[in-house]
Amino acid sequence: MKIEQLQQLLKIVEEGSINEAAKELYIARSSLSTSMKNLETELGAPIFSRNSKGVCLTDFGVDVYNQAKDICTKIDFIQSVPHEEHPTNLSISSMYCSLANDAFVELYQRHYQEDFTGNIEECTLNQVINQVHSGLSELGMVTLFSDSESVALKKIAENHLEFHKVIDRQLHAIIGPQNPLYLEGRSSVCLTDLKDFPYIVNYASPSDYSWERTLDGRKRKRAEIQVSDLGCALRLINATDAIMIDTYDKDTYAQLYAPNGCKFIPLADSPLACKLGWVKSKDKTLSKVAEEFLSIISDKVEKGHFK
Repeated sequence: MKIEQLQQLLKIVEEGSINEAAKELYIARSSLSTSMKNLETELGAPIFSRNSKGVCLTDFGVDVYNQAKDICTKIDFIQSVPHEEHPTNLSISSMYCSLANDAFVELYQRHYQEDFTGNIEECTLNQVINQVHSGLSELGMVTLFSDSESVALKKIAENHLEFHKVIDRQLHAIIGPQNPLYLEGRSSVCLTDLKDFPYIVNYASPSDYSWERTLDGRKRKRAEIQVSDLGCALRLINATDAIMIDTYDKDTYAQLYAPNGCKFIPLADSPLACKLGWVKSKDKTLSKVAEEFLSIISDKVEKGHFK
């Protein structure tokens, strides 16, 4: 049985004859008649009784007609639903990551004239894992440190997520013009070079824990300054000899750090290695816009914007 046969049945009943129905359907009368005979054979009972005036439904035919009408009405409704392009949606949970922020901005610039809905939320590692696992976010951007990487990867796997590394990152000391190291032009510094300076713990970045782990408490001789936003940290670095530890990226340096007189100097003897990567659900295929977001990140890494 074909839907086309049911539609032909309705047209025959509407016109009252096979001849008129064939004209309306733009098919030969013989083809329409054969189609109905095949339907009757398949159903095992006559649908029409034929006479000199045309055709009329049998009792069985009435039942078939009512069912066919219901089916065709539903089909017409489905076909009448307009095709609408799905809006471009992307939700990201991210530990503080300027690379992710920059990529998100570029993604928006590409799609702002479309029906684009995007969300990027700054989270802790555990929050990123939970939000991607629950489906609240399609992607998660995370930074893993060597002393806790195995624990983090285990939790990622337990939540049916997969981790993909983007880049290994080197920790840098960030200093301002009031720091004695500023004018020395060093290509790198060691932990012992930093022990006499106040250090800034910026709880808006990965340095909230990387710095604590990197600079052992026994080597500290000056105060710890805790801040919750990057703007305050930049003012402190510019106006004092305080230092901060973080990773380097070219765009953020040019936009935020350089105008505030900050320099990034690689930390030569960091006991920690760190890597940036992304996580997704093992059971889900990434959307096209998520793949585009990751492609933007890859392009920026290949161009050397991040270290």
